[in-house]
Amino acid sequence: MTTQTAPMAASSTLKISEIILKTPRYDAMQAWYRDILGIDPFFEQLPRDKAPAPGGGDAAKPGPSLLRVCFFRLSTEFPYTQTLGVFEDGALSPDAEGALPGLHHMQLMVADQSELARKYEAWRDLGKLPTRTADHGPITSFYYSDPDGNTVEITAENFSTFDEMTAFMASDTFKANPSGHPIDPEAFVAQWRVAAPAA
Repeated sequence: MTTQTAPMAASSTLKISEIILKTPRYDAMQAWYRDILGIDPFFEQLPRDKAPAPGGGDAAKPGPSLLRVCFFRLSTEFPYTQTLGVFEDGALSPDAEGALPGLHHMQLMVADQSELARKYEAWRDLGKLPTRTADHGPITSFYYSDPDGNTVEITAENFSTFDEMTAFMASDTFKANPSGHPIDPEAFVAQWRVAAPAA
């Protein structure tokens, strides 16, 4: 006896938007990708006392776990921009179990915040809840953990155009807090439902 299932789409509405690598060799990695890609990073954060934790955990935590980050822009086809990031993590070591260089997290982009809200509701009803949710300024993101523990960031743009987004990222407001602030996913969906009829 076979189980009937709904037909699956030929391709996903989610698009790969960001791949973030973690490394103890930040300078070498930044230079390598700069040479390979043929571009400079469009954003770089230098060391500071409290560093953000974009892939999960506290919005800021003391110590050297995340010191420097940089982002290379691969595509500007808004809203499905593509970025490669390098995050320094001095705690990584090839000899430490569970602390290897490699993937920090991946980001999948949806078309807009309405789709982000719909995805959240659909996955919530399947028992899949985010481990973290945040408004980062340029984007709003819901972070999930796959069965192997990989962090998957599902995100939507907060701005209507690429120029608006990049202008905000150049602002002192964004530079002062590139991690943004936590949000309540249920409140986000409720706000979307109120705004949806007007949109």
